[in-house]
Amino acid sequence: MIYRVFTRKTPYEPKPRSARPSAMDIRSDRRIQRMASSQKMSVHEITRTFRLQISKNTAHRRIIESGYMIHSKMARRLPLSNLHIKNIETRNWEYQHDNAPTHTSSATKNYLNSKNVSVLEWPPMSPDLNLIENVWGIMPRKVYENGGQFYSVNALKTSTESAWYNWNHRYYKP
Repeated sequence: MIYRVFTRKTPYEPKPRSARPSAMDIRSDRRIQRMASSQKMSVHEITRTFRLQISKNTAHRRIIESGYMIHSKMARRLPLSNLHIKNIETRNWEYQHDNAPTHTSSATKNYLNSKNVSVLEWPPMSPDLNLIENVWGIMPRKVYENGGQFYSVNALKTSTESAWYNWNHRYYKP
């Protein structure tokens, strides 16, 4: 048998085998490809949007096979020039995090110390020190005060700008 295979004039090709039928049809493939190319959605969100009975791995594989997710597309971005890198290296950067348990583990602290990273002192999980968080909490109350209802985008925009420009500085002074 082996001798016959090697002495054949035509190349040996295995017989076609039956396979499991595809869970996707051509139409579903095209829908996934369109979503992947036009939206910034995860594969999980795409499968959920179309209520597809496939795994996210299958959807991901179909997107890659279609050519919509190509690593060369990622390479189109402009690389950092030596000037940028030099500028980054010469600055004295200070790392700031929220002191969440994962950030304060001994492994993380040891890593930051080994890389000589200076860490800004910050109270644990303290959003009140992040001024913009307070602004986003107060702005809607100012925009919609007195039961304001807006029937046009321009009216909402005007009210938002008014609240922003008439901002009381006592809200964010330290």
